[in-house]
Formats: sequence, structure tokens, C-alpha cells
Amino acid sequence: MRASYQIGKRAFSESGRLGAPRASRTRSNFVLIPLFLVALVLPFFFYIGPTRMSPYRLILVAMFLPSFATWISGAVGKVRLVDILMLLTAAWGAIVLIGLHGIDNALQSAGIFVIETLGPYLLARSYIRDYATFRSMVNALALTIIALLPFAVVENISGSPVLIEFFGKVFPTYPIIGSELRLGLRRAQGTFEYSILFGIVCSSAFGLAYYVGEKTMRRLSRAALVALTVATSLSSGPLLSLVVQGILIAWDKATKRMAQRWIVFAALVVGLFIAIDLTSNRSPFDVFISYLTFNSDTSYMRVHIWNYGTESVMQHPILGLGQSEWEHPEWMSGSIDNFWLVAAVRYGIPGFVFIAGSFLAMCLGLGRIRNLPFEIAQCRKALIITLCGLMISMCTVHVWDAPYVLILFLLGSGMWIHDAAKDHSSYARAQHPGVQRRTRPSLSGRFSIDGLGPRSASKRLQSDLISQVTDADVNLRARAGGGHAAT
Repeated sequence: MRASYQIGKRAFSESGRLGAPRASRTRSNFVLIPLFLVALVLPFFFYIGPTRMSPYRLILVAMFLPSFATWISGAVGKVRLVDILMLLTAAWGAIVLIGLHGIDNALQSAGIFVIETLGPYLLARSYIRDYATFRSMVNALALTIIALLPFAVVENISGSPVLIEFFGKVFPTYPIIGSELRLGLRRAQGTFEYSILFGIVCSSAFGLAYYVGEKTMRRLSRAALVALTVATSLSSGPLLSLVVQGILIAWDKATKRMAQRWIVFAALVVGLFIAIDLTSNRSPFDVFISYLTFNSDTSYMRVHIWNYGTESVMQHPILGLGQSEWEHPEWMSGSIDNFWLVAAVRYGIPGFVFIAGSFLAMCLGLGRIRNLPFEIAQCRKALIITLCGLMISMCTVHVWDAPYVLILFLLGSGMWIHDAAKDHSSYARAQHPGVQRRTRPSLSGRFSIDGLGPRSASKRLQSDLISQVTDADVNLRARAGGGHAAT
């Protein structure tokens, strides 16, 4: 067992280097990514001409063309479905804005939309290309969130957003939002426009902090501190993200030996949805909203937002409304507390399909990858669980500016995993060229082993290959160590 583990570890570490483009092997990557994450939590902005700029926007503008050039050149692997859907999301949004409002009025808005939609995705896609850089990103994100915890606790107790007030002495900052007390505490706004946005950003680090890294206690302590920071927002949306991630982590731990466990989990969720639909006099969405808000007034309003919002989508299904006001009663607020609904209202059904399809294609695509080294499989699991938590929570909140940018950055941060399995297999074959696939052609023209069907043959082939690689490594170590192989 030890010899087999060593092969996996060595192949994994080498594949991280072999599978990365030259750009990602430079030290600048370990500076650029943390710098960008810190820029996302800075609460001030400034103007260049009529355009409002912020630290993270400066980085996105500066890195957009280099990132796009790296991606289009093929240096970061082949173009995948998620890439196409993200490109369509940005392009369609710009087309809608310019088409509905005219190039003179919407050119700046369209440009910012493209920069903040495609920019963070391509930045992560181009500069996070191996396990080391991904782990560095997770560490930087978790530490950035944890660094906000003391200020958030002070804000809970004192009622003053310390960091916004501090930066506000020099720069224009987000306004300080008054909010009702919950549990006798002020909802922490942190360095963002609203407390719910602060909580959403913090929740994005929970699953990643839990899974990514080698030392168990360090991972657990990071995740606990991130969860505590989320709790200071006292907002239902971020707490929902935390709960969803916690449920998925608990299921992962409890069903390690269960076959097809995630299909079983999906079936349970669908069964629960159907049961609610059949037994309740309300729709599953109404039930979902009523139990996931802190007060009945909020849930009542979100149900109306859903009803009037979907009606608006049906009236403008293709192009949506762009930046025009959506139709709703005067007694309702103009805000839509649902990211996915906003996408459909503003950019029509195609806009919703492109952005939602990007998330689904990412999760399903990563889930289909096989033969990953353990550490990279943990990264894959952490990212999928994080995205699932965020996708569910965004049904109860709209995200924009830095939170929107961070989520799309995370979406692109896992694209390197697609190439990790290929690089790992290539390294194993290069280190043990004498290991051959023992196959013979079957009557059907396919390859089989020992008269088994194609699927069984594939499993047997994989098992034989791993066994031979393990034996070869043990023999090599025995000869190098004086004839004593590890057992």
C-alpha cells in the first residue's frame, strides 16, 4: 500500500508541473492571484473620466487581453463547453445592452459587463493551472476572509463598519447601510455594499478551506473561522450557502463506500421536491423561500418578486429588458433578490441559459473526470460543493460588483483539473514505459480482456495497469535501497 501511495503522490506532484503552461510556473502567479483577491474586498473606488473604477477592476482591465490571448492561443488546453458558454454570456449581455439602449448610452455599461463577466473567468483560467497555484489561491481567499472577522465582530457589537469608515476618510466608499438588529446585533456589512453580499463572499471560501490542503487541523480551523465570519452577516442567503455546503460535506463523509452516491443524493433531492409539490398547497418554491428567510415579510415579498419577475421574462423572452425598469406594483421594491431571475429579466432566456449552463457544465464536467490523484480529486470536490452552495444561495440574493466577479473567478479556477488526469496518466506511462496494455481484439472489433465486455475490460485494464506500475516502483525502490522494498 505504501508503494502504491508513493507512486500517486509523485505522479501528482510532477503532473502539476508538467500540466502547467509556462506562464503559470512563474513566481508572479503566486503574487497576482492573492493581490486580486485582496483587491476584491477593498471598499473604495475612484473615477477615470466617467467610469467608476475600483482596485479589482484595474486588475481585470490590465489582465483582460493577456488572459484572452493565453486562452485563445491554446496554451491552457483545448476550448471546452464552459469556455464557450462564458463567452456567449458576455457577448450576449453586451449585444442586449447595446441593442436595447443604443451604442452611445450603453457602450460603457456593455464594456464593464464584458470585463467583469469574462475577465475574472479568463484570469483564473489562464493563471491557475496546477495544484500548487490552486492551493495558493484557496489559502489567500481563506486568509483574506478570516482577516475580516475581527472587524466584522466589532461591527456586530458597535454598529459601525470599521473598514468602510477608515477608507472613507481618503476615498469614496460604499455607503453605510442601516439595517435592523438581529439577535441584538448589527448585521456586518464588512467591506461590501450590503451585509448579504459580505456573507456570500465569505461563504465562497468554506468548502474550499475544508478540503484543500494537507494538514487536517489547519483545514478544519480555517473552515471554522470562515463559517464564523459568514455568521456575522446574519443573513439568510449566506447561511443557506453554508448549510448546503455542510450537507454535501456530511453526505460525502457518510457515504464513502456507497456506489453512485451522488446519483442517490440527487434522487433524494428530486424525491423531496416531488413530495412537497404533492402534499403542500403551495408550490415548492414558496415553501423553499418561506423556510429560508428570517422573517415572514421577506419571504412574502420574495414570492411576489418571483411571480412578477417570471411574468416579465415571459413578456420579453429573447432580449429581456436590459437596464430598463421591470414591471411591478408600486408597493414593491425595484430590487430582485434572485441572481438567476435577474439574468433572465435583463438578458432574456438566452442570457439565463448561458450563465446557468456555465455553472452546470462546470460541475458536471468536473464530476465526470476519472483517475485523479487524491489531492486534485479533493480540489475538484471542494470546488463543486462550493459552486453548488453558491448556486442555491443565489436563488435568494442578487450579486454584482466584487461578489459577482469572485464567483466567476472561482468558476474558472478549476478548469485546470480537466487536464490533470491526462497529465497524470502521461507521467505514469513515461516513468514505466515497459507497462503494456494486454488486450486482444474481440469479435465485435472492440478490445476486451478475458472475454469480458467493454466496461468490465476497462476496469480490469485499469486495475492491471496500476498493479504493474506499483510492482515496477517497488522493484526500483528495492534495487535502490539495497533490496528492501517498502511494505
